[in-house]
Amino acid sequence: MTSQPRSVLPPSISSKLSALGTRPGRKQSDHELGQVLLELSALPAHLVVRASREIAREAHLGWGQPQMRPLRVVVVGPARLVWMRLKKALEWPSRGVPCDQELLKSNNDFAWLFLFHPSGHLREAALDCINSPPTSPFFFSSLAWRLNDWVQPVRQAAERCAERVLHRTASDVAANAALYLLDRHLVWGRWSNESRALDKIFEREDVMASLASQLAQHSTGAMANCLRHALRYPAMDKHLPRLASAAIQPSVRAVAYQCLMSGKATWTVGFEWAWIDKVYGLRRRMPKLETREVQRTDSVAETIKEAIRDKSNVVRIVAADGLIAARSQLPDAEGLIAGLANDKSPAVRARADFMLRHPVSGPSPHTG
Repeated sequence: MTSQPRSVLPPSISSKLSALGTRPGRKQSDHELGQVLLELSALPAHLVVRASREIAREAHLGWGQPQMRPLRVVVVGPARLVWMRLKKALEWPSRGVPCDQELLKSNNDFAWLFLFHPSGHLREAALDCINSPPTSPFFFSSLAWRLNDWVQPVRQAAERCAERVLHRTASDVAANAALYLLDRHLVWGRWSNESRALDKIFEREDVMASLASQLAQHSTGAMANCLRHALRYPAMDKHLPRLASAAIQPSVRAVAYQCLMSGKATWTVGFEWAWIDKVYGLRRRMPKLETREVQRTDSVAETIKEAIRDKSNVVRIVAADGLIAARSQLPDAEGLIAGLANDKSPAVRARADFMLRHPVSGPSPHTG
């Protein structure tokens, strides 16, 4: 017996959505709407896809709404009584309940709820009604989700809406949403140029500063992966030294150190097929990468020395790899290699052993 998927909406939101969908009084609906939007805004950004289906279902969006021109059916004889009862039952859900178009005209705040409407016409109309920036990461992600809508006119409306309001979004709101949205261009497959509307927001210096603070402070989550995707924005470069020295997660420090030592930022832009064996038709899906130069303030030597002192094995392995690549530029490379040879990590010691067995020519007068 298969279990039902767990609901992502708290019971309080579900009950308010249900009451909002069936309440005939429009003034009372407006009051309920404010409560619903307030609670929805507290949801995490990464729940937007799963929550969108539940919101539409719990709020009965589209239920009892006129979808087509009614047909005139003439029934005579004994079947007339059955037809009248069936017609009454079919019309019952919409009696006393304002239609969704009327609700949207009466209160533009319904547009935030109708972003999850099953009708593409209502989603498009809702996007055209929104003139204020999202005040929470969840609603920021909701607009981004509509940029990936399965209906092209809705995607176009979402792009117009993004151009109109997203540039006014607070930096902390956009940064919180970026933790989830930065890698969506590899997962969501319907959009193409529409995703550039998000790039215009994420490349802002204040958004990258706020994002860097969160990457440094989070102790859980795929923050290193998020940092890799954020590296496509040059505004992140100035925050790499702080992330390298102060980020809580060792993986984040490792990515930052790797960029500072190599002087390059690399991120995934898509995937492509690579042949493993053409004779047997074997191939593998490989990430497609892009690279750019990283602006650095400290020398490579100082960066490597700092990374070697890190308490995490993950970071010291990156430091050893950096030393392998740049040891010809360091005047004290032998001392650093000797220190790595006594490291408690076998992976670090193996790299030190490689450098001892494969010496290079003397150091360059330049230290990077």
